[in-house]
Amino acid sequence: MRSATLALLASYLLISLVHFCYYPKWQQAGAEATISYDVSGYYMYLPAAFIYQDLKEVKFLDDVISDYRPTSDPYQAFTHESGNRVMKYSLGQSVMYLPFFAVAHGWASVSEIYPADGFSHPYQFMISLGSLLVSFLGLYWLMVLLRHYFREEAVALTLLCIAFGTNYLNYSAIDGAMTHNNVFTLYALLLLTTHRFYTKASWRRALLIGGCIGLMALTRPTEIIAALLPILWGLDLTKKGAIQERLAFFGQHWAKLVGAAAVTLAIGSLQLFYWKYVSGDWIVYSYQDQGFDWLKAHIYHGLFSYKAGWLVYTPLMAFGALGFLPLFFQRREIFFPTFLHAVLFIYVAFAWSVWWYGGSLGQRTMVQAYVTLSFPLAAFLGWVFGWEKDLEASRSDEGAEGPSSVQGLGAQPQVQGVAKEQGKTSAKILPFFIGGLLLLFTWHNLWFTHQAHRGGLFLTEQMTETYFWRTLYTFDKNYDDRLALDTPEFFPGEATIGQLLYENDFEDRSTDDCGLTPVTGNGALCLVAKQQNSPDFITDIDLPPRTWIRASVDVKIDQPRGNRDNSAQMIIAFRRNGVEVKRRMIRMHRVLNHDWRRSVHIDSKVPDAGADQVVVSFWNGGNSQPGMVLDGLRVFTVE
Repeated sequence: MRSATLALLASYLLISLVHFCYYPKWQQAGAEATISYDVSGYYMYLPAAFIYQDLKEVKFLDDVISDYRPTSDPYQAFTHESGNRVMKYSLGQSVMYLPFFAVAHGWASVSEIYPADGFSHPYQFMISLGSLLVSFLGLYWLMVLLRHYFREEAVALTLLCIAFGTNYLNYSAIDGAMTHNNVFTLYALLLLTTHRFYTKASWRRALLIGGCIGLMALTRPTEIIAALLPILWGLDLTKKGAIQERLAFFGQHWAKLVGAAAVTLAIGSLQLFYWKYVSGDWIVYSYQDQGFDWLKAHIYHGLFSYKAGWLVYTPLMAFGALGFLPLFFQRREIFFPTFLHAVLFIYVAFAWSVWWYGGSLGQRTMVQAYVTLSFPLAAFLGWVFGWEKDLEASRSDEGAEGPSSVQGLGAQPQVQGVAKEQGKTSAKILPFFIGGLLLLFTWHNLWFTHQAHRGGLFLTEQMTETYFWRTLYTFDKNYDDRLALDTPEFFPGEATIGQLLYENDFEDRSTDDCGLTPVTGNGALCLVAKQQNSPDFITDIDLPPRTWIRASVDVKIDQPRGNRDNSAQMIIAFRRNGVEVKRRMIRMHRVLNHDWRRSVHIDSKVPDAGADQVVVSFWNGGNSQPGMVLDGLRVFTVE
């Protein structure tokens, strides 16, 4: 059995084990179920059309949220000025769910156990299973595609890198019902069909290209940029006469190109007809307050931030970016379409105002781009490990044409200096170094995939640099570490109490309004609706810059809080000449939710420019929040 086939089977095995054994999402409830959050929005067309016959008002949505809790609010649809409710997301994903929805509805309809309501177990299971099958197709088509351009070893390792070492694992095995898995598979089919179209232009292939682009754009409208790939595929812009040759090819097959465009437009028009039917308008902007920051794209944050940076959480794909250089020398006719698409894709993806793509493990929006990025990744791996591609000797997949016969894909002359340098480098330490990094980055991805689900250390949309490094590659859940999501300052190591700066036992305060007894003694500070803010507890200080100060307080609550925006806050601030020069804050319920009576502390260093006062204060999270009592406040230096 060929090595790429073995790699494909290994990828299938891993994805299946994660899907069925590690985290069977269809067995989860509420917001962790398969049909929850964004997936429920993509999917909502199907029960609305086929079960409730209610595409205009979507009256059933409130009952679904009450019964199944896929989201906390009905954001899947908004009320249009016409009075009807319009789906937020486009309908392409529903089109791809449709076969699996049909099986699920048939199952539920004959079942005496499950209601045929669109959200019971058969629907959750079949949407999950369908997504798994889609991922299998995507990886298979990608393998067939890459075999046309790279040696078997490079194809095999590329497949393993994507399946084991990137967040594709999460978005195929666990969150496969998200759009990224389906669009990844459509990209693979699009490029494979494009390759074959330039080998032998046929109507079937032209229409399939149009169908892929249309369905991709119907699923995620920005994927219309995928149209660049079939237009530019195989075009070496450094080759004299290449553009004229391509234009001549287009002129020869203009009718097929028009047919492909017509299919794309026909599929895209489904969304227009839906909008017209529901709202009376042909065009509706359904994302409302979200949009694109075209002039201030968030590219740096999208790539490198700890909140959701692509290369922070999927560092293996840095090799895909680096691989464009060897790809330029190895396969220039593939370099230009993939590079231009990657640049445009990244710009569009991170121009989106919600650039962290809520609920994302790393950058989920990049997952579908892994098909095009697999080319530079394979080129990089081939360069590192010395797997030079001999086009004439390459073996194509069974029944597919070899790359040497592709029209307009002129043979790329071997760049001898580069080849010699590849051989010299590969013979030395580089393969071992890169191999070690591949293993580390694979472990990195597997660890984060675990922590995003059963491990619980990855907290989407909240990650910070301090928390990232405090928890990286650990498995013990220490809830005190979660305070690093709010403040970057933690005293390193074991703290020894130095100078006591302030103390208050609140013995003169009553806790009657809170309905709680003091932690110790006869009095405590009660924070409740009518008094949600504490006084400022101010202490004059004369301490050197960068002296560590800790404020500690004993706290008691009688119920947890799920919304971090309503968590009680503990604040330490520094003033100089009456002006605040530094502030740190922690959300106390990050730890109190797991221990209703405990001591909570916050650390901070005296600012470099100095300070003459330190101020500690508390906020109870809003006037609708239950009461809490604070006792034994201490402010002291630590060393």
